[in-house]
Amino acid sequence: MKNVKYLLFAFLFFTQQACASHDDENGPQNPAESCFFVDEFETFNEQVWTKEVHEPGWGNRELQAYDKEHVTVGKDGDKSVLILTAEHKDGMIYSGRVNSKGKMNFKHRKIEASIKLPKTANDLWPAFWMMGDNEKPWPQCGEIDILEMGEKNGIANGTTETFLNSAIHYGTSIETHRQEYHAADFAHSLQDGQYHTYTLEWDAYKLAVSVDGILFHTFDISSVSGREEYFHDNCYVLFNLAVGGDFPNILEKDQITALPEGAKAHMYVDWIRIY
Repeated sequence: MKNVKYLLFAFLFFTQQACASHDDENGPQNPAESCFFVDEFETFNEQVWTKEVHEPGWGNRELQAYDKEHVTVGKDGDKSVLILTAEHKDGMIYSGRVNSKGKMNFKHRKIEASIKLPKTANDLWPAFWMMGDNEKPWPQCGEIDILEMGEKNGIANGTTETFLNSAIHYGTSIETHRQEYHAADFAHSLQDGQYHTYTLEWDAYKLAVSVDGILFHTFDISSVSGREEYFHDNCYVLFNLAVGGDFPNILEKDQITALPEGAKAHMYVDWIRIY
């Protein structure tokens, strides 16, 4: 019995340590929270993540092709990070996108990730988001956009580095698609070369999005919201770095400024934690 108790204690200790092992200033606000999942990207874990492959124009008229080569794990200073690289090479644009569909999913928990974003200028579109891991088609499956930057209104206003977007998408079909959308200028640049922590707190009543511990927006998903049926299934996680498309309203390669021929841009994810 003593050995069993010791092993249980050790398991709980190392689980909490895993969730709190980073000592950076944007780490979890409450390290003692019970940890459901953590990835600090020491390696690329194929048991959790899938590298997506898609042709240009797939989804939202984006300009890049997604391939496996533009998703890597590497170093950013002393950090081991997931790296999504957008590259303009020989007239083609490539980038990276990963998801945990069918491998790691959850509901009604807190999720956060430490991310360093590139300068989006007028064409990059980084995102940290979730989709329902169910058999339902989009948008019936439910979509939760925790972080998006690079939207056309931020471009028009000259505030691409501060203009942050969160949204939920739902409906019974594409024709009846609805979205609740919140966009506003954050207090300071989120493309300042630093890591920022993007958090979603999800329960039976709400979806609350925060950045560096500052509440950004809350979406009502309670029984009186009319959205309840769409946001109470397990969801999987996605990270991607798109180039162009409907969101920034950049539909031709000659319109882009952040990624001229021969250039690269990177989105870095230091860690992801789910409590």
